[in-house]
Amino acid sequence: MSMLTEYGVQSLPWDTQFFGFPVGRLKGRRFTEAQLREVIRLAREEGWRLVYWFVEPTDTVSAASARALRLHLTDRKARFARPTPEKPPAMSAHVLPTDELTPRLLELARQSGHHSRFRVDPVFQAGVYERLYEHWIRSSVIGQTARQVLVYQPVKHDNAFGMITLGYQTTHASIGLLAVQQGYRSQGIGQHLLNAAMHYAHAWQLPEIQVTTQLDNHGACRFYEREGFERVHEEHVYHLWL
Repeated sequence: MSMLTEYGVQSLPWDTQFFGFPVGRLKGRRFTEAQLREVIRLAREEGWRLVYWFVEPTDTVSAASARALRLHLTDRKARFARPTPEKPPAMSAHVLPTDELTPRLLELARQSGHHSRFRVDPVFQAGVYERLYEHWIRSSVIGQTARQVLVYQPVKHDNAFGMITLGYQTTHASIGLLAVQQGYRSQGIGQHLLNAAMHYAHAWQLPEIQVTTQLDNHGACRFYEREGFERVHEEHVYHLWL
């Protein structure tokens, strides 16, 4: 059995098609330095261009091996969760559902990816993260990657000041994208959008709301913790460019 089979480089067809080169995900735990060197060598021979490696913070063996190989930690992902309130807060009259893809919605989607690993990784070509987040909002408004897209847009204004996308799982509602237009932040718009998310989670009879963000996005982490979310999972992400 080859090391690639034993540890597993899982093909990621969507990522491969989107980026235009072979992308996979490394599976396995507790990689020694020698094992990690070998699996990278084999992956390069197999023709992988980019392999994502997700490491639990408790996996100190893998972390030490990554340091020994001078691998750059690309992202620290954290999932936050909170119970859906029994009595959800009232929705602002300025928060509205939408299925219309507007230039402002595209701009908000790009802003929501400011801390994304696809933006901070300098190996990606310029414009990649923008294309990725534009695809995300496009697929959200047509119901593929979100059940509901909401915008904060006062009646007298032509453009939205903020937006949020909500997904539906059998156990929880999930926040996908959340952004407030630059220049309108710290005015309570994010709070209104989050209240709307709680309202929908309650209407969908889902017991929990979850959101995944980057720990380096300190503002987002503080915002969710202030709103009663607790960190329930963390993983470290490496991009292995081969």
